[in-house]
Amino acid sequence: MAGAATLEQLLYEEIRQLRQEGRDIDENEWRERIASCGGDKSKLLSVYSETASLPVRGDFGYYEPTEPEEIRRESGMPADEPFEPCGAEYFRGAWLGRCIGCALGQPVEGWSSPDIVKWYEDAGKYPIKYFVPTVSGGKRNERLTTDEKIDGMPFDDDTRFTVINYLLMKEKGFDFDTWDVAQHWTYKLAFRHVFTAESQGYLNFINQDECGHWSKPENACEVMKRNGVSTYLNPYREWIGAQIRADAFGYIAAGRPKLAAKLAWRDAAFTHVKNGVYGEMFFAAFIAAAFRYKDLQKCFDTALSAVPKKSRFYETALHARELAVSDISREKLRDVLFEEGKKYSWVHTLNNAAYCIAAMFRYPADFREAVVFAVECGMDADCNGATVGSCMGALLGDGAIPDDLKGAMKNRFSVQVSPYDDYPIDRFADECKELCDKLGKEE
Repeated sequence: MAGAATLEQLLYEEIRQLRQEGRDIDENEWRERIASCGGDKSKLLSVYSETASLPVRGDFGYYEPTEPEEIRRESGMPADEPFEPCGAEYFRGAWLGRCIGCALGQPVEGWSSPDIVKWYEDAGKYPIKYFVPTVSGGKRNERLTTDEKIDGMPFDDDTRFTVINYLLMKEKGFDFDTWDVAQHWTYKLAFRHVFTAESQGYLNFINQDECGHWSKPENACEVMKRNGVSTYLNPYREWIGAQIRADAFGYIAAGRPKLAAKLAWRDAAFTHVKNGVYGEMFFAAFIAAAFRYKDLQKCFDTALSAVPKKSRFYETALHARELAVSDISREKLRDVLFEEGKKYSWVHTLNNAAYCIAAMFRYPADFREAVVFAVECGMDADCNGATVGSCMGALLGDGAIPDDLKGAMKNRFSVQVSPYDDYPIDRFADECKELCDKLGKEE
């Protein structure tokens, strides 16, 4: 049962993922075993079943739980916060910032940092200040958000998931679990709109024997865990998919980072484990903290306190911040981050989170420079531009967003989820504030 790739491709990714998780595995040996199956599904599944018993290397110095109780034990989760209303300008800044950042990165999604720089240089538009040039060195980029084409925010998964999770909380408030997240997707999200970890989790969920159209089984989340919904044939379980789903939880739990992290865990646990989960928890908590504290370091410390201290995410986040505040040049910072990030997939949580954190700490009061630096680092450029735009917008408010970037959005976005197509950006931001206030006052 493969969704985003063939079964053989999933297994190749699986052995890479197992090594990154600290399993004692010889990648070359296992690649040969996979190739020797000749595409035979029964043989491939037999090989896959053997990987479950591979031990953790003795020199793997990380402890990365997924269960919430263990995460709390291994972290310093922030204290509960009382509800306090937040200004509408920060909701508008966060959502507008996400749309702008996503649009900036969309035409160069998956590109390397050197290739992005060269494209702008060949167009005579480097350093980056605006959307990707449509024409560069005699070549054309035909994506919808280049400088000649930009006309609002077209549909993209980086904005669609914010709407999907807003609708979940509009229906259920804060009283939902991971089963509810999964069931919500089956009604609101077309399967062909999800990728990698999301597609595998979606398939695993709808193929459970206990998953009916109308009923929710007792101990539903235990049923999901028993059936391996987040893990079975899912080598993408630490990739960026959960991290880009964080924002709505930060918006609706604005000013309450502990609550935002809890909500994000329930969402992430559907499709991810370990660092894939931490990425969503961190950025949900960061955005929620930004609404309250208006201090980058305070937001970072608060968000990082939701992450296990012995995890790769915790280590990566601290390293990215230290690099960003050091005296190395902007170009050196970008190049070091890009080179270090190449050890992971271009859509992994860890390298892309590092780019986002570094961008904000290098440019803590400059929306434009923070967002374009995140994009310039390459890899999952639209995801990173969107995340930094959201964080910086929540921190600084819509008044800090430059008029040229704001104007290019035409105050419109589309996500192919009713009724949010050709929809006003400021209206959706106001709806998020209204729901935040409503749920906060009801508790």
